[in-house]
Formats: sequence, structure tokens, C-alpha cells
Amino acid sequence: MTDRRFAVAPLLAVSLALGAAAASAQAAPAGAIETVTLPSAGSPLVSIQLMFDAGSIHDPKGKEGLASLTAAMVGQGGTRKRSYSELLESLYPMAAAISSGADREVTVISGTVTRESLADYTALFTEALLQPAFSEADFTRNREQALTYLTNTLRSADDELLGLEAIQGEIFTGHPYSHPAAGTVEGLKSITLDDVKRFYQEHYTRANLMLGVAGGYPDGYVAGLQKTLAALPAGKPGRKELPAPRKVEGRRFVLIEKQTGSVGVHLGYPLPINRSHPDFYPLMVANSYLGEHRTSHGTLMQKLREQRGLNYGDYSYIEYWPAPPVTTHPGPGVPRRQQYFSVWLRPVVPGDAQFALRAALHEVGRLHDEGMTKEEFELTRDFVVSYSKLWAQSLSTRLGILMDSKYYGMPYWIDEIEARLSKLTVDDVNRAIRKYIHTDDYVAVMVTANAAALKETLQKDAPSPKAYNTPPAEAITAEDKKLVGLKVAPTSIEIVPVEQMFQK
Repeated sequence: MTDRRFAVAPLLAVSLALGAAAASAQAAPAGAIETVTLPSAGSPLVSIQLMFDAGSIHDPKGKEGLASLTAAMVGQGGTRKRSYSELLESLYPMAAAISSGADREVTVISGTVTRESLADYTALFTEALLQPAFSEADFTRNREQALTYLTNTLRSADDELLGLEAIQGEIFTGHPYSHPAAGTVEGLKSITLDDVKRFYQEHYTRANLMLGVAGGYPDGYVAGLQKTLAALPAGKPGRKELPAPRKVEGRRFVLIEKQTGSVGVHLGYPLPINRSHPDFYPLMVANSYLGEHRTSHGTLMQKLREQRGLNYGDYSYIEYWPAPPVTTHPGPGVPRRQQYFSVWLRPVVPGDAQFALRAALHEVGRLHDEGMTKEEFELTRDFVVSYSKLWAQSLSTRLGILMDSKYYGMPYWIDEIEARLSKLTVDDVNRAIRKYIHTDDYVAVMVTANAAALKETLQKDAPSPKAYNTPPAEAITAEDKKLVGLKVAPTSIEIVPVEQMFQK
């Protein structure tokens, strides 16, 4: 394993240098900016990332979407010196952009540029952050885009994201995580430009900021950037406390009524651990055995898609996965102290929805009851160690993962995976499976047409034999006999018209 240096300098600067050794740490002075650096002298690029403790958990009640809208006003708005179109024109010759976005806990503002354009880009980047215009035109445009995302993208165009946001809302009912980071329709409509200015003043502070810089930046660059960012208000240190998620009891189903030709299934429940917890790492092996996002080796994918031809994708998750339609690896910039276990099945032919649900529950239940064999464990563990190294291929991604790791209060995550998994045994993994993976209590969200008919089917809980165009292998037929009558026994079933989703 490559050793990496984690040094915390007087400004809490964390330097990660490939191939370096030793580690040291000392306290940061009061009021200093927490700074993470990843120098790479040979890189022609420089990546800058600002992570503010300013996510949707900070949205005031009735103003859901304020954190996200504020991030858009900084990253996709003009400055006091130039309009947004003028800012874009200035960035264009550099082949650079300023990106911004808010998740549940943090807002990230970032960009990557060539070393030759670093000085000019930094001037524009800090101008956008420190001197936002907060114009009425930018406000109207960004708010309309957020409303369009909720009403058109989530409700109409993207069933994957619809199910993902819905399952989070159900798992975290009554919790600060419950509404989408983008907000709600009524929340966005209630937000004023003064609300945005106030949120910016209160949350875009030095105490809330983690600065990250990576790549081939010159000597003195980080110190100069820190000095510029010192213009931000000092703010008050202290991360917002989160309540524990409500315990999920029984099997609660929510059917989202939508005119769609397939059924999408999400089911899950809160997990009391995240990446910083030792038990997360044996669960990574179990999760990979069930099947990670966009991989084909997992037992869910093999059993449901490959052997039975039920659908396109069947995956398992032990933490939030951002932007599922476009991402293949876990992306940085969305750290969450509270996570959840979930299974995702999509798209399923309506007539096979109950069977697919039972097949997935059968595999998850079998893993809980039987655990993994030593051979399955060793093969899966080795895959995860190798696969995880592909998650940090770009400069900006490595910096983002390093910053996430600091947010969690842990070493660099990719190294931590190899260090912890190399010490695991099959018994460690099976203990974690028995402790955290089950099918007893969960929330299920199903995006479907004819929700009333599906509700009746689920309530009857009658056997659901699968009709195959081509007879499957004898072993599959025998296994089907076990799972077609698996009792789901929903505790409750609610139908929600898609037009009501994310409304308030």
C-alpha cells in the first residue's frame, strides 16, 4: 500500500503526498480557515474546492431549497463587477467553469484550471464568492431552474432520481434530511432575494469553510488564497446537531402514481454508521456481494437480471449515492453523518414487480441468514480493494475524497478501505451482516402506473409465479418455488400522485 502523508499545519492544512511518509498534527489558531492541500508539482492542473457547512439541513422551515438556491446564486450568478454572461465570457478562454451545489450537509464551490490561467481564474473565482451581485435577474433564473428540476426532471423525466429522492424522504421522515437538497415547490416559491442574502451572510463564513487546493500550484499560492478568503465573516464554529432518524417499524410501502411503462423499486432503512465507523468496512464487502451501483457481479444482478431477465439494474447501497443515472463510482462532495441501507431495482415490467420485490428480499434475507462463505468473502474483499482505487482517478476527485475524509474525521478514505479490509475475516463480515442487514423493517417506494392495482396485489400477498419466455435452468425453477410465495406482508400502503411529490 502506498503511504500518504497527512500533515495538519497551523491553518489545519492537510498535505497528502503520494509516496511520502510520516504524520504530524497541531492545533489550528482560532478563526483560521481549515485547509486541505494535495500538491502535485508535475500536474498541469490546479483544482480548488470550497466546502461550507451550509446544506439543506440549514434550510428554515417553509424555505426548503434556500441552501441550494444560495449556492446557485454564487456559482451561477453575476458579480458586482460583471454580469453572469460576462463572467462566462471571461472564463471561456481558460476552458474553466465555477461549479456549485448543495447537498444535505454541505455546499461545495469548485473549479479546475490550468496552471497558466490560475491567477486569472482565481481572481474570478474569489470575485464570484466574495462579491456576488445577487441580482433579481439571476435570482429569478436560478429559482425557476430549481422549480423546473423538481416539477419536470424529478416528477416527469427521471424515474431513477424520483425514486432516490422519495426513498430518502420516507426513510428520514420528520428529519432534516427529509426534503430534497433542491427544496420543495412551495419552499422555493416562498424564498426571497433577501432570504438568500441573509443565508449567505450567516453560513458562508470562515468558521464554516474547508478550503481545498490540489495540483501544480506555485509556492505561496495557498497562503495568498487564504488571505483573500479572510474577507469572509468569521462566523461561529460548530456543526449543526442532527436528531436520530425515526426507527422504521414494519414494512411501509409508498406507491408513487405516475404514467410510466415500468415499475421502479427502492427499499431501505437508516444505518447507524458511516465511513468513520469500523463496521462500515465489513459492510462494504457485504454490499459488494449484493451488488454495487452499475456493477454486474453482485448476487442481486446475477439472480434478477442475468438468470431471470427481470430488468436492467439491481444494486445495493450502504450510503447515499449521488446522480445515479450518470455516475459509476461514489462521488465526493456529499458527506453525510447519517446514512442508510437500500436496494434499488429498475426498470421492472409491471406484471413482474411483486416477483422482483420478492426475489430481492429473498437474496437480502438469505445473506442475513447464511452469511458469506470464506471463498465468497475473499473474492469480494479483493475486488473491493482493487475497485476502490479506481474511484479516485482525477485530481479533483482525489481532493474531494480527501476533504470528505476530513469532514468525517478520518484518514484518506481510499487508503482506509485497503487498510481495514486487509485485516477483515469472514467472521467479521458475517457479524456485520447479522447486525445491520435484514428484511424485517423497511420502507419501500415503488414508482408505478395503476398504483391501486399494485396496492391490491401487495395486500393480497398471494404467490407470484414468474412466466418465462424461455424455460430457465432447473436450479432457477427450484429456487423460484421458494421465493414466489415469500410473505412480504406490508404493514401499510400509501398511494401518492406524482404531482404531489416535493410540493411542500
